[in-house]
Amino acid sequence: MDTLYLAWQDYQSRRWFPVGRLSACRGPESAGTEYEFSYINGALEAQKKANFPPIPGFSKLDKQYRSARLFPLFQNRVMNPARPDRPEYLRRLGLDVDADAMSELAASGGQRRTDSYQVFPALVPGDPGGRFLYRCLLHGLRYRHPDAIRRAESLTAGESLKVSSVLDNPAAPLAIKIQTRDGHHIGWMPRYLVDDLQQDGVWMVADPKAAVAQVNSDAPLSHRLLVDFTGQLPPGFRMEDLPQYRPIAIAAPGPS
Repeated sequence: MDTLYLAWQDYQSRRWFPVGRLSACRGPESAGTEYEFSYINGALEAQKKANFPPIPGFSKLDKQYRSARLFPLFQNRVMNPARPDRPEYLRRLGLDVDADAMSELAASGGQRRTDSYQVFPALVPGDPGGRFLYRCLLHGLRYRHPDAIRRAESLTAGESLKVSSVLDNPAAPLAIKIQTRDGHHIGWMPRYLVDDLQQDGVWMVADPKAAVAQVNSDAPLSHRLLVDFTGQLPPGFRMEDLPQYRPIAIAAPGPS
């Protein structure tokens, strides 16, 4: 996993904005990994519409930040390798025990109760037809009715789920609802991926599907259900070409 995006939620409107991009540049083994963070145009929109404050450690929106170590903002969202419960934590995310920090952040979302940031991977078509696979923890299960939670806990890996659009949802003009095949509403597609993949009010993802990747019966509700979302993106789609995902800083020229 080489590119992740950072989303920020405005507490007042509850709206999510994509605000930054984290890249891992993996050189020769002797050189290690270099990390780069840049703000993207979504941060300017968030600043204009919701008074988005610069992130501590990244004070300038038009600067590229580089480091030989993962920036503290992201490192603080990765479980300490010395913790004895880390293997179980990674298992709940569907990862091997030797998963790197970028893979862990992509799977966990890097959520913390102390701030309003979330990390997510770029959508990348995995075949010439533009189909992608996006695996994440299901959003919103803890807010569902107890019957829906019990139904979610009874699911099995590989079981298909229903994906449907909800217009004029109180929290958003368009929301993507996830249900069991027998109609229990168990959660939502992440808001930042729905809001940012719209053209003229229509979701850009064709033939969306979802299936259970893993059920973590002993985990907190926020980590209870790992889900695979798939769908078809428009021809030639690249997430970095979306206006709100373009970096604000202009890349420094290479050596002449």
